[in-house]
Amino acid sequence: MKEFKENSEFEISPEDITNIDSGNDGPVIRITFHLRRRPMFYIFTVLLPVVLLYSLNPFVFLLPSQSGEKTSFAVSVLLSFQLFLSIIRDSLPENSLTVSLFSLYVTLANFTSIIIVVLNILLLKMKGKPPPKWILRMCKKNSASNQVDVENGKVEDEDQIRPEWEDIETKLNKTCFACFFVFSSSVTAVILGMLTR
Repeated sequence: MKEFKENSEFEISPEDITNIDSGNDGPVIRITFHLRRRPMFYIFTVLLPVVLLYSLNPFVFLLPSQSGEKTSFAVSVLLSFQLFLSIIRDSLPENSLTVSLFSLYVTLANFTSIIIVVLNILLLKMKGKPPPKWILRMCKKNSASNQVDVENGKVEDEDQIRPEWEDIETKLNKTCFACFFVFSSSVTAVILGMLTR
């Protein structure tokens, strides 16, 4: 071990030297080295960018649709995942028997990003049409279809209490943001917990 030079990719734990007496052939010495990969390079160049991209993904629902940047932001994040997958493909093990947790994490992040792009396109497409009945039922301001104001003698029909599309879109975006943020945070926590074990 005096001749050992420090390696930037692996570290060697103290070796186990065992002297085995084999009888007539003379002594046999068995030396066992335990190599451990240094993780900091992969944490900062591979793991951290994927986690940051994945956590950035749900924030597309907080952008106002009037800005015209919702779909382009969602597609940019999706393309970033695709580019990142092609870059890190060389450093991932090519094994079909056991798939690494990180590969599963990147694939799940990519799939989530595809779902977010599709949802954003559907929400923007629905904006030009009258809201479907199931959305109206979900976003109704009042449960009664007609309201009578006895003091002023006014009757409000269903069309007057129907929620505006901007209100419906805001509620849908907030719901989608909350769902995807909780999902991506919990998946990240579970995968990082399993990777650090």
